Amino acid sequence: MEKLDRQHWFARWEAMQNCYVPHRLYRFDLMLKLADLSREGEAHILDLGCGPGALSFCALRHYPKARIVAADFDPVMLAIGRGVAETDRVQFVRVDLRQAGWWEPYEETFDLIVSSTMLHWLSEGNIKRLYAHIYRALKPGGQFFNSDHMASNDPAIQAHYRKLLHVNQQSAFHVVGADDWESFWRELEQAAGEKLDRSEEELWEGTDNGLPRQFHVETLRASGFEQVAFHWQDMGEAVIGARKPYR
Repeated sequence: MEKLDRQHWFARWEAMQNCYVPHRLYRFDLMLKLADLSREGEAHILDLGCGPGALSFCALRHYPKARIVAADFDPVMLAIGRGVAETDRVQFVRVDLRQAGWWEPYEETFDLIVSSTMLHWLSEGNIKRLYAHIYRALKPGGQFFNSDHMASNDPAIQAHYRKLLHVNQQSAFHVVGADDWESFWRELEQAAGEKLDRSEEELWEGTDNGLPRQFHVETLRASGFEQVAFHWQDMGEAVIGARKPYR
């Protein structure tokens, strides 16, 4: 990893993700605008499943005095993120978010918790537990926003969503000329000259479709959240938000 041009690989990762995830940067911007934090205040923000930090860096552009914890399990992504960060306001940490012990020091710490294209990696049970951890980690009045795959309850509709998404992704890759998932990792390893630790694959226990909208609504409410709402949706892609009540 030492000889890699991290800025180059960050750019290639972003090009790939923008092809796979429709309206990805718009969704980042939407979540951060909806949070409506003070630009002058030192907000505390947690980015779950941060990858190399694109959402964290976007958050810092919205809230330049914020302090951000960028958490992920993938050491390669974290190394790229640290290599391109131009500030100490983003702290990259390696963590398995399913482990309750990691959350204990962060009770009522964050004004905002965000996540993008991560929760679908987890099982239904672990998402339920994660929402409970998120609730406790937020300050009273703190907000949570998640951008991810969210399935239809109807298998036929979901199959149609997946078909259309695939067509849109292939069109985007054709126009942009970005790496796909397999070629990105293959060429990154070739550039690094070593076998990379792909231990993030140990986390995979979910579904590419994500879980249905109603699951997220009911689970967030059961965890104690209020103002649970979908702020954007395009077929099986959505942004959901919720607020921890003020005392």
